[in-house]
Amino acid sequence: MSGSKFIPPSKKGEDSNSQEINITITVKATAAEIWRALTDTDDLENWWGDDVALEPKVGGKFREAWEDDEGNEQLASGKVLSLVPNKSITFTWREKTWDVKVSTECSYLIEDKGKTRTMTVRHTGWEAFPEKLGGKLLKDFQVGWKYHMQELKAYLDDEG
Repeated sequence: MSGSKFIPPSKKGEDSNSQEINITITVKATAAEIWRALTDTDDLENWWGDDVALEPKVGGKFREAWEDDEGNEQLASGKVLSLVPNKSITFTWREKTWDVKVSTECSYLIEDKGKTRTMTVRHTGWEAFPEKLGGKLLKDFQVGWKYHMQELKAYLDDEG
């Protein structure tokens, strides 16, 4: 995940050296529409990319394949740890190029706010990496998640 520089929004009680990513979007889509955009392969590929899947069941697989800027094939994979349909899903995330045998944890949380819903991505586990690598990955993923959340918001807003 790469792109322009991103500075995550500060959250009350969270220090700027946080070792996790928290990004929230607000949409008018229903919780079911958000859930489908996150878990249905056709919907997911419409806003994320061509080769991504997330099986919405405990033990289900997460997979994303892409080509990096140098033309190398990349692969992220994981498995679903927990889910509550139309509310939350948590899965592991590991990339084949990571030099260390570490998985991070990614959660999506959908909350009803009356006429709107929020969808928050929370990506944790960066502290398990050696400091230099973990810091670089955290920055790269902050940029990537901001991009993907903007794409999800645009997709959901266009669908409504």
